[in-house]
Amino acid sequence: MGNLTLERFLQNLNPISNDPFNLIWGISLYLVFFLCLIMLFRQRRPQIPVQLFLVGAMMLAIVDKVATGNVPGALFRNNELITLFLRVGVFSLPLLAVAVTKTEKSRIWGILAVGIGIVYVLLRGVLEMGWFGSVETPGRR
Repeated sequence: MGNLTLERFLQNLNPISNDPFNLIWGISLYLVFFLCLIMLFRQRRPQIPVQLFLVGAMMLAIVDKVATGNVPGALFRNNELITLFLRVGVFSLPLLAVAVTKTEKSRIWGILAVGIGIVYVLLRGVLEMGWFGSVETPGRR
């Protein structure tokens, strides 16, 4: 595991980077974060399980943004099991919140967060974690 300093933490919070994939990952994680935040504020009556699920999803999105990657100093590498658990939690916790909530008007925000989270996990798993191995171009051996 690497060493995460405050300077590195603040640098990793920036969604804009030189790598276009990091820009896509950052924007999608921030979308999940803010959609969960909107769903949290749209609750009419406080429901502890819904609040815990949404705050947990927001925390996992920030941890995934800040502490994972294949760069020196990252706490978790892209191909580690703990990283997979982090990323699955990004979409499964809002899914649980949508299933448990009694407020109809807040469900759409959770459904959007779940959809973006699933696409994020699947794309990042295929492109960076190498779920299907390395992709070869036809004709090159």
